[in-house]
Amino acid sequence: MKVGILSNLFKESSEFKEVEEDLVEVGKAVKKVLEDAGHEAIFFDVNEKTYEELRRSNIDVAFNVCERFNGSSLFEPHIASMLELLNIPYTGSGPLTLATCINKVRVKEILMHHGILTPNYQVFYSRNKKIDPDLKFPLIVKPVCMDNSIGITADAVARNEEELRSKISYIIRTYDQPALAEEFIDGKEITVGILGNGRSAQVLPLSEVIFNNWGEEPEVYSYEAKWVKDSKEWKDVSIKCPADLPKYQEYRIKRTALQVYNVLGCRDYGRIDFRLSKDGVPYVLEMNPNPGISPVIVDGEQPDFMPVASEQAGMSYNELILKIFSEALDRNNMTIKILPAPKTNDPMDNPIAVELKESSDDFVRKK
Repeated sequence: MKVGILSNLFKESSEFKEVEEDLVEVGKAVKKVLEDAGHEAIFFDVNEKTYEELRRSNIDVAFNVCERFNGSSLFEPHIASMLELLNIPYTGSGPLTLATCINKVRVKEILMHHGILTPNYQVFYSRNKKIDPDLKFPLIVKPVCMDNSIGITADAVARNEEELRSKISYIIRTYDQPALAEEFIDGKEITVGILGNGRSAQVLPLSEVIFNNWGEEPEVYSYEAKWVKDSKEWKDVSIKCPADLPKYQEYRIKRTALQVYNVLGCRDYGRIDFRLSKDGVPYVLEMNPNPGISPVIVDGEQPDFMPVASEQAGMSYNELILKIFSEALDRNNMTIKILPAPKTNDPMDNPIAVELKESSDDFVRKK
């Protein structure tokens, strides 16, 4: 099967070079997995020329791990829209879900409508806006529309009005967008990965972010803690999978995660982040419909959650990628038929052959 890998290459590093390096890595890793499985994989560095390149490429399906266009994550939904316009089947969620989930406020509105717990919040377009009297300190302040923890600093938690207004000013000035202030849930941070679609969706083992030697400071999984390897925050954070939770609490989190996944229209794979209150109540922080799936290459590196959780579920990295791929094929009524290897002495012959039931394409469409 001819597969396009939609990802990013960055000729010049920005201030978020750690994220960019990870995005490049995942595209290359997915390409290798698909090639090892016998597919023809073509890498697309998504830019202004990609639409025409895709139109001429004659690929059967796209594996979409692109998170940036012209350096901005705000254009991520448009990559899926481009594939829709070209009628190219692809992995992952559609443009509406991607656009919804990048807006943290819109997600919270939807969750509240469905009775799913998420921290109380207020949106600030100006530092001078009156504070909702129902909002309780401490509050964590972050941009409304950023991913990869960009804009969430180690000192993002405000304990009083003076600190809050200062942090609001920083977000608005730095990221040119509104600031989201939400009640800080001071408890365990739990991450849940999901694979699949509909009733067959599989919840992976839960992961917990462990904050070591944090002292009295609020435990914030900040950009520094997630990405900056020479920072104290990064060195003092580790990931534990499976998370150490009572069975009843694990069941409640998994059930809520599936509800969030389906309510927001996620497809094939995704990740939901929770915070547990001191009495163990799970609050949804956000939904990531295009989460990191980079392989763990170096010991001591902070891994992406999905590969770690899938490994705990008994899947290798290659199996994780092929599972996502097969979920997308099934959703688009496409299958690959594996035929016996041809009798030949040439070791370079490909043992994978694909039959077509309806036409001469490289795939079989199910009725």
